[in-house]
Amino acid sequence: MTATHRPGQTRVAVVTGAAGGIGEAVCRRLAADGLAVACLDVCEAEVTKLAAELPTGLGLTVDVRDAASVHLAADRIRAELGVPWLLVNVAGVFSVQRVTDLAEAEWDRIIDTNLKGPFLTCREFLPDMIGARDGCIVNVASTAGIRGGRQRAAYSASKGGLVQLTRSLAIDHAPDGVRVNCVCPGLIDTSMADWIRSDEVALARWAGNLPARRIGQASEVADVVAFLAADGSSFMHGAVLMVDGGGTA
Repeated sequence: MTATHRPGQTRVAVVTGAAGGIGEAVCRRLAADGLAVACLDVCEAEVTKLAAELPTGLGLTVDVRDAASVHLAADRIRAELGVPWLLVNVAGVFSVQRVTDLAEAEWDRIIDTNLKGPFLTCREFLPDMIGARDGCIVNVASTAGIRGGRQRAAYSASKGGLVQLTRSLAIDHAPDGVRVNCVCPGLIDTSMADWIRSDEVALARWAGNLPARRIGQASEVADVVAFLAADGSSFMHGAVLMVDGGGTA
């Protein structure tokens, strides 16, 4: 299902974490659906290259943890592409530690990227959507935000917070014409899964325990994001969709 465009108007999407596996897949899928895509990431070379490969793309180096960086990017997006209709928060970081071994700086890095970042981008772009009485936000959380995991306290806390941020924003802004929903991927075949991809035995064991008997692909997450950005999901507000091969079933 593709997004339905209003006559004579190209919808503008903003995707954070665009240089990562899921972020890139989302950018490419949205571009294929006819949206102009602003690709945001801290990795300048990768995001610039990606944007150049899209029919209508803009690559911007942005640190989502920094309000000034987000605001500067938003001004460029409005000036060069137009007012964003869609925001997809993909930017995220991950690490594995017990809390007793977790440095405060690492806790801050995870929470600031995974939770403060979406807060800052939502705060920046929501007024545009409210003013237009038309907009869509899709937050990419994780199954770790639904259930706990070993040595993932900071990551689970950040993603659980993002799930609840999604639900609260949906309640607040559905009357404004803005839909806010959330996607929770399980283990996806991207570099963020290198902690297990490097161990073929462990990866096979993990995949074998899933009802789907395999891990997911970034394109499969992008397909769900595209669905939530399509007019066919117009009655979905505050939804939390699992994309995990049945892992949380």
